[in-house]
Amino acid sequence: MSVSKKRVFVQKLAVVVLSAGVVVSLTGCANGPFDLSACDPIFTSGSNSALVSADGKLSADPEAEFPTPLIADRVESQTVVAGDGEQVGHGDVATLQITIYNGETGEQLISTGHDTAGLRVPVVEREPRFGEIAQCATVGSRIVTVGTAGEILGADNIAQNQLPVTETDTIVMVSDIETRYPGKATGANQVPPAGLPAVVLAPNGQPGFTFPGTDAPTELKIATLKVGSGQTVAEGDLAVMHVSGIEWDADATFTNSWEEAGVPGTYLAQSSETSEKGLPPGLAEALIGQKVGSQVLVVLPPAVGFAPGTEPNGVTSGSTLVFVFDILGIQEQ
Repeated sequence: MSVSKKRVFVQKLAVVVLSAGVVVSLTGCANGPFDLSACDPIFTSGSNSALVSADGKLSADPEAEFPTPLIADRVESQTVVAGDGEQVGHGDVATLQITIYNGETGEQLISTGHDTAGLRVPVVEREPRFGEIAQCATVGSRIVTVGTAGEILGADNIAQNQLPVTETDTIVMVSDIETRYPGKATGANQVPPAGLPAVVLAPNGQPGFTFPGTDAPTELKIATLKVGSGQTVAEGDLAVMHVSGIEWDADATFTNSWEEAGVPGTYLAQSSETSEKGLPPGLAEALIGQKVGSQVLVVLPPAVGFAPGTEPNGVTSGSTLVFVFDILGIQEQ
């Protein structure tokens, strides 16, 4: 057996799940209460995970070393560096830097690159199992995981993204937890104003809409449905938000981050009148000045909405749109 840390083929991991480092546009599982004090990790340590060292700097190349070949018959995971940040619970969203090695040869196969914000993943039961592996750990931690690629990444992800492994290959994965966001707005509930769409929430925070049976307002309407107590969103901030959008009186949403990827997007809190990456003027007005933890309902008439020809996919030009935003955090720039 030999100790190896070869780096022959490195593939960016952003093909597997959405990257948190990109400002997105508006184009286009139920989670109950979670007791962090009684948190039990999904995967436990074992003899294989104990063989891996990863002494590189956090959120940089972990420089993992382990005896080869390393062959796994189950998933083992252990924390090798314990961070002092917030604990990640079921239903949260975590941002991770991830590096994956071939267990047989020690070659580094896949990496987030560590040069931008990491992968933003929901901490729920799904493939790839990055979120489940992070459950119960704290921000600033490093986790080593050993198992087959099929069990950790999922057969569908391996095939669809043409990853350089087979389902039965043993892989070694090093995950650094950079940030934690709640999976939904956590602010204090407010009495919604009359005349606007009613919003009903699923346990995981996903909104549903009921319209009042009246014509759409012709002026911008803003209602804070939950008032958060976190940092105030300032102009130019990168706000991390879940968003659901629907045309007035429509039967289905045209954008819904809960369903589309399960992870919130990053939005520049600035008007498109002053930045091409900004939001329509009415949305920028609605969000700037709100606090993290808030949920905001916005009725967006076309006069302060998307410029003609820039509407999201599935949106009728000139229509009035309704959005619900859950403001989960502000991303560092």
